[in-house]
Order: sequence, then structure tokens, then C-alpha cells
Amino acid sequence: MKEGKKNYLWAGVVGGFTATTCCIAPIILVLLGFGTAVSMAVMHQFHIVSIVSGIVLMILISLYLVKRKSGTCSINAVKQNWKSIVIAIIIMGGSWAVINYLVIAPVAASVYNKLPVEQKPLGNLKEMAESHGMPEMANIKVEPEQEGKKLIVLEIEGVFCGSCGPSIEYDVKSVLGVLEVETSGTTMSVTYDSDVTSKDVIVASIHDPYSATIIEEEKLLSK
Repeated sequence: MKEGKKNYLWAGVVGGFTATTCCIAPIILVLLGFGTAVSMAVMHQFHIVSIVSGIVLMILISLYLVKRKSGTCSINAVKQNWKSIVIAIIIMGGSWAVINYLVIAPVAASVYNKLPVEQKPLGNLKEMAESHGMPEMANIKVEPEQEGKKLIVLEIEGVFCGSCGPSIEYDVKSVLGVLEVETSGTTMSVTYDSDVTSKDVIVASIHDPYSATIIEEEKLLSK
């Protein structure tokens, strides 16, 4: 590959990495001991900012490379180098996906799985409501369903990065009465004691900017 093409490749890689900073930052904050509420607030606030920043940075580097090669950054110069710019765009998308799902996702899962889970009636909702500046998030009463052991399957919306799934799963596990959580893509299966909590509390624990819809529900026979 020519040196010029390699430069555009790196423009894409740098843009892709920058676009994932909203997913990397929460993991670092948790490892530094700032807690999951703060880390989730960061992820919530900077999702779009990091992606836009990555795109802008990739474009700026590409335009700089066009100017360095052609001596000008005119429309004609951009047209002459459009193939290289397309390469940068493709590489950025690929880098974003690789970093997100092959690096960040397993690291985030490992970090959150090692955190001690303190179960509370509302899970982490109160802390999250405070960190997000949304007190209404915690305005829910615990009203057990009194139907024994139950299973609900949830479809989660708003998940698009490697840190989202593990952090959501951690919050659900923090609800008193939740017995087991299994996640596959955007689908989450939650086994819980309905004599202690309710599906409403579990769904509420999957808070903004995410949302959850119950797609399956069943009572489980006690052994």
C-alpha cells in the first residue's frame, strides 16, 4: 500500500478510536473507583459527542492529507482524492466496530462481573437518578407480585456500544429479588423472586438512555 493510502488508513483508525471514547471512559472510571453511577452518567452524556468527534477528526485529518498532497484543499482536490477519503470512512467504521465489540465489550464484561453486587429494593436507581440529574427515575414503589419465582425476557433498546450491555446487566443484578440475569445481544432474560420485587422495578432499572420491553413472561415451578 502506498504511503499516502496508509495515512488515510490511520485517519480512519484515529476517528474510529475517538468515536469509542464514550465507551472506554466508563470502564476507566469504574477501575479508578468512581463508581458505576458516575461512569454511566459519562456514557449517557457523551454518546453522541464522541461519535461526532470521531467523524469530525477523521474528516479534518483527511482534508489535511489532501492539502499536503495537492497543496490546496479545494473541491477539485477533494474530488481527485475521493477514493482515499472513502477508504478513511470505511476504515473508521470498521475500527469502531472492532474496538467496540472485540475489545471494549469483553473488557467491560470482565470489569463489571468483578464488581461486588449490593442488592437494594430499587437497585442502583437512586444513585443513577442523582448522577443523571433525573430524580423522576427513582419515583417507583416496590410492589411485589406475590407469584413466586418468575422469568421475564426483555428487548433492550438504545444499546450500541461495548460498555452498554455489561453496565445494564450490573444494574439489573443490583435489584433485590433478582436471581439470575443472562444477556444475548439486545435480549435479556431475568429470573426473579416476585415475592420480593416486581417486573416494573426491573424494567425501570434499565434507565435512560435505554429502555426495555417485556417480550416474554412466565411463572417458574418451585423445586
